[in-house]
Amino acid sequence: MSEENKVFVRTFLDAFASGDVETTKGMIADDHVFHFPFFDGPMERDAHADTQAGFVAAIPDLKFEVHDQIAEEDKVATRFTITGTFTAPFQDMKPNGEAIEFSGTNIMRIVDGKNVEEWDSFDTMALMGQMGAIHGAH
Repeated sequence: MSEENKVFVRTFLDAFASGDVETTKGMIADDHVFHFPFFDGPMERDAHADTQAGFVAAIPDLKFEVHDQIAEEDKVATRFTITGTFTAPFQDMKPNGEAIEFSGTNIMRIVDGKNVEEWDSFDTMALMGQMGAIHGAH
């Protein structure tokens, strides 16, 4: 099951990066909970899908590079780097046409072939600097 779950996560990330929100939404359980650094509390399924759609719209050439995956029981931990170009607004941030690159970790809990819970942790300060939301080195 561990290898199947790793493939599930990679399929999910590929669909996300390609903007196929209907596929990712179909992979998410109805009672899904998403823990995301930009929000004060957990997000439910539709809010998660809407955030994905907004992120891909802002960075249409979004790419995930998966460096490592570790699976145990119903969880998969994935270490990744995201790259792309910030070309459209995202959460009140104006596009700057600049390349973005940041690394992070995703942990996904998969039950009965669905993403039931997910945690993202990444370098939010680097991303915000690259998107022009804060001043800093790019």
